Amino acid sequence: MGLTVGLLYNLGKDELPGDDEPPDIHAEFDREETIHAVADALRQAGHQVIHIEADELAWPLLRETRPDIVFNLAEGRHGPSREAQFPALLDLMGIPYTGSGVLTLALSLDKAMAKRLFQAEGVPTPAFEVVPPGAIPRVDHLSYPLFVKPAHEGSSMGIGPSSVVRDELALAPAIANIHRWYRQPALVEEFLEGREFTVGILGNRDPYFFPIIEVNFDPCPAEHGRVYSYHFKQHWDDWKYYRCPAPVTDAEAALLRATALRASRALGCLDVTRVDLRLDSEGTPNVLEVNPLPGMCPGFSDLPRMAEVAGMTYSELVIRILESARERYGLVQTQVERQTA
Repeated sequence: MGLTVGLLYNLGKDELPGDDEPPDIHAEFDREETIHAVADALRQAGHQVIHIEADELAWPLLRETRPDIVFNLAEGRHGPSREAQFPALLDLMGIPYTGSGVLTLALSLDKAMAKRLFQAEGVPTPAFEVVPPGAIPRVDHLSYPLFVKPAHEGSSMGIGPSSVVRDELALAPAIANIHRWYRQPALVEEFLEGREFTVGILGNRDPYFFPIIEVNFDPCPAEHGRVYSYHFKQHWDDWKYYRCPAPVTDAEAALLRATALRASRALGCLDVTRVDLRLDSEGTPNVLEVNPLPGMCPGFSDLPRMAEVAGMTYSELVIRILESARERYGLVQTQVERQTA
């Protein structure tokens, strides 16, 4: 008998950004097609689905329905730890959920804290500095070119060609742009000009690695540069902009996977993770960031693309994530079974 699954999400809004908001303000929220695709996959596997928008009304709905497990897509609403908000609520209520826990989600969205953890664990990551609003940049220990991005955002928010700065003159405006539009610290890190990859990991004790994606910058306009920007992700989704499986040797692939797994485990990621890496001048993979809540838009997001290349249907991807969490919790009885016991 199937489970009662709460599908927890933040739906993207159609309204335009306000005058004081960045143009990518709604970038992290899910499209309707994603919600429908996940729900359809769950239903096809025999589960009952309860749709729950991750807002102020989620608490009474969760309390009323008490799902067996939650399929968590929720990005949260506000603040630098927003992705951890609803997992914390689920922990409070004792409701199992897919994906990583509160601490992992809070750490991964705080890119500087994640990088400090990588450094402590010996995971290669570009050297960096954090510049809070109003602070004077202290970047003498960093080598140009540098890369400037928001410290607490995902989905390439705030990232574009101007994120790459090649001298001190360009640095201050790039930092000021982050402070003005995103109202948070700017993360300044050394820009690695090597190849960029994405590694997807499924499962926990015996992880499965999806085919590696390489971001192909060759078709991009020269003025855009080799930047995996918000514009890139939104407008250049044709397969010519991606290479999957990435054209790497077996040794290179093994090193990319091993580095990604070390970063994922350093943060305590669970069930499914996507890790972005870039090669330095010596060809060593450096972790740019870890996404324990990867995008699930069919035919668009990196993870479903990897699964497609691996011969895994979208429905199989969804169910394998659910089963990974179910196994981790030891969830063998359904809500209906408990009520009739």
